[in-house]
Amino acid sequence: MFELYKKRQLGDYIIDTFSFFKTFGKHFFKIFFIINGAFLLIVGTLVFFFLKSNFQAIFNESLNHPDSDNLAGYFNDNFGLLIGFIVIFFVVIIALSLFNSTYPILYLKLIDQKNKSSFTTADVVAIFRQNLWKIIKFCVGLIFLVVPMLFVVIILLFFLCFLIVGIPLLLIAIPTLFTWVNFSFYAYLTEDKGFFQSLNHAYLLLREDFWTSIGATFLVIIMMQMIQGSITMVFYFIGIFMVFLTAMGTSEFNPEAMGDSPFLVFFLTSMFILIFTLSNIFNNMIMVNQGIMYYSLGAKEKISNRDIELIGTDNE
Repeated sequence: MFELYKKRQLGDYIIDTFSFFKTFGKHFFKIFFIINGAFLLIVGTLVFFFLKSNFQAIFNESLNHPDSDNLAGYFNDNFGLLIGFIVIFFVVIIALSLFNSTYPILYLKLIDQKNKSSFTTADVVAIFRQNLWKIIKFCVGLIFLVVPMLFVVIILLFFLCFLIVGIPLLLIAIPTLFTWVNFSFYAYLTEDKGFFQSLNHAYLLLREDFWTSIGATFLVIIMMQMIQGSITMVFYFIGIFMVFLTAMGTSEFNPEAMGDSPFLVFFLTSMFILIFTLSNIFNNMIMVNQGIMYYSLGAKEKISNRDIELIGTDNE
């Protein structure tokens, strides 16, 4: 049985992340794809019809008149359509991002409450709706209060890189700030704490086992980025191969015909959806790792509270 509240070392954080997906992976990704599937279908449809209606004109104009202003004229003539697409696209992407950033947090919260993965997709949707206003408030506070401060810190560290000393500081600061923000999000959604209380609680948790926490975060991010980058490069080379295969498949290859190719539009849409989905999957895996660290660092307090409750029960 997988334990959330357990003291862990550096290697345990990484091993238990994979153990979590070995135990709950099928259930976790089943709900993930059921909910994401509807959003991805909308995103894919938007991208496909956008490329179908605009790709031919943009491709042919860029090919035949690379130095002309006709391309700018095309965008001006279709300004309303482009703005409408961008607005709808970003609304869907924001909704999808809100869910994907909170799904691992809410999933671990349900496991903590039920001690097993007996909950359904409806339970996840219900708890997401219950916490939607809190999620929005946290994101607003993060964007307007925390991100500007983090931006200043990162910029200063980049300037210090010219003095060499900034390089190790930057390598320490990035996983530290990343972990601190994620711990704050976990605290805000899983415990009865306000925004600033969550930030402070995350700081105290991170300070408990600082080097192990940021070391695990750094290693997991590097691992996930390497795996994701490798898979993305495979799709990239497949795309190049398909283009060359199409070009060599005809004795009279006409570049302008590329703009009319429904296969190319479908292929580009599929590539976008695949890469976008892969990004969300690996981000979810990183967030699960952060959750395992969060519950592990809070294990001492949780166990102490349970012991107090047991003592009180025995006294009664």
